[in-house]
Amino acid sequence: MRARLVTLILIISSFSAYSQQYALFNTKTLFDSFENPAQKSFVLDSSRQFASNFLIPYLDISSLSKGNSNLAIRNLIKQGYSQNRVGEFENPQTLRENVNIYLMNIRLFKYHKFHSEMGFSWQIKSETTIDYDENISKGLFYDTFSKFVTIPKINIFNNNGRLQSYHQISFTYRENYNKRWALGTKISLLSGIGYAEFNANKSSVSISGQNNSMDIAMAATYRLNYPEEGVFNFKNTLPFRNFGAAISLGTTYTTKSGIFLMANLKDLGFIRWGKTSYTGYFDIDKTNVQLVGNANEQQDAKLQRTLESLAKENTERKRFITPINSRADFLISKTFGPYTPNLIITKNIFDKFGEAAFVNTIKTGNISFSAIPSYNTDKNFRLGIQGMYQTPNFEMFLGTNDLIQTYYASKDIINNNTAVETGYNRGSVYLGMAFKIGYVVEHPMNMSWMPGIDDKDRKSFFSKIFGIFKKKK
Repeated sequence: MRARLVTLILIISSFSAYSQQYALFNTKTLFDSFENPAQKSFVLDSSRQFASNFLIPYLDISSLSKGNSNLAIRNLIKQGYSQNRVGEFENPQTLRENVNIYLMNIRLFKYHKFHSEMGFSWQIKSETTIDYDENISKGLFYDTFSKFVTIPKINIFNNNGRLQSYHQISFTYRENYNKRWALGTKISLLSGIGYAEFNANKSSVSISGQNNSMDIAMAATYRLNYPEEGVFNFKNTLPFRNFGAAISLGTTYTTKSGIFLMANLKDLGFIRWGKTSYTGYFDIDKTNVQLVGNANEQQDAKLQRTLESLAKENTERKRFITPINSRADFLISKTFGPYTPNLIITKNIFDKFGEAAFVNTIKTGNISFSAIPSYNTDKNFRLGIQGMYQTPNFEMFLGTNDLIQTYYASKDIINNNTAVETGYNRGSVYLGMAFKIGYVVEHPMNMSWMPGIDDKDRKSFFSKIFGIFKKKK
């Protein structure tokens, strides 16, 4: 392995926010229709035929600034530094992220008879889960991936975690099954950008600044697929390797009393990481290890170089397969004049995380405001807000998933206060817009032109699928 490779394993990285734009659920925006496959985004007699973000990405920023962490590392080494863990964490805590950015999407109204819509999208996703000990682990920031994305790092020894980032290129299709039911699906081709997984059941380190040495003991396993030297460039972020696949299924139902129900199974899939991936384990127990490096080299660089030299053994390159962050969502809603409440419950399929959010939306004309309190299984309470301007052919929104933390992070930035030890100021801001162009999708009673209206003999796509279970005449 080259320089900085093992350092990545030891300082596995994470955003601090679990980003789901709950306030965009049940809004019939372009974002809503791609995230929830059964949702429609076109309105008869008002919307135009084609919808797209026209290469204006849906941005989700979950970390606003970083502190001077190299200085913090040097100070720890100079003053002496000691940590130890064997077995389970004493006070386990979890950091999670789920960043989802749409680079491009386009959707078209296909047929009137079943209100059929289809679309194509290109997303970049990043998923991270890190378990750490609240009383032992410290947050430090290394600049290994500063050219790719600014993210906080947890302590180099006392954590278990996983980071996965990938492209998702998808085809979506939805239609009305009958007057109350709608069905939709999203089929995706995945292309992995990077993966790192590190699990330690024993870690101990004691650094002596006076003797320029450290004692270290570690038992851990890891899997890794990242560019050599841990530096991303344009070439190795393109979607042409580490392939995988995923599928999403969704349905909606509207009762006679106007209660709206939605259920989704999202992103059930996997990625096959290529033969250049690293798999290995550590079993290190050494004392009085000298920090290697030139005399004029900074202490943090010496520490990284020493860790790399200790970890080069017991490593092999081979393929492995990992699941992506699949989850199930449920929504129930009913509109009362200008006020629409939405109760949303989401649960990850492959881990214990779950969250409940209560979206409160007030709409006047084309403008709406939402407040979103939420609580998750990690015992974290968040309060998000969102503002939106939406017409049948244009939409624009701006929001935050965590108003309180974003306020304090912004305040620190304005006052030029950097988080020296944690290495970041936590915050969350998301925004996006979309347009519709082309012919107006008119109702048949008012039509001058409509796609698919002359195809009278066409049967519903999902009716054909479910038809195999019907008794033949």
